[in-house]
Amino acid sequence: MTVFDVFTGQPAIVAGHPSVDLPDTEYAKELAAILNANDLKQRLSHGRFPGGFA
Repeated sequence: MTVFDVFTGQPAIVAGHPSVDLPDTEYAKELAAILNANDLKQRLSHGRFPGGFA
């Protein structure tokens, strides 16, 4: 199982390692949720709101 970065199309990098050969689907889903939350937090802190809201 691999978690991909939707912007690059490459495996997501976590702690310097690509997220490939993950142990199971649940682990991959949880990792993706964490990465998505981190991305949203970063976007909000830089004034970039999801959905184009200002």
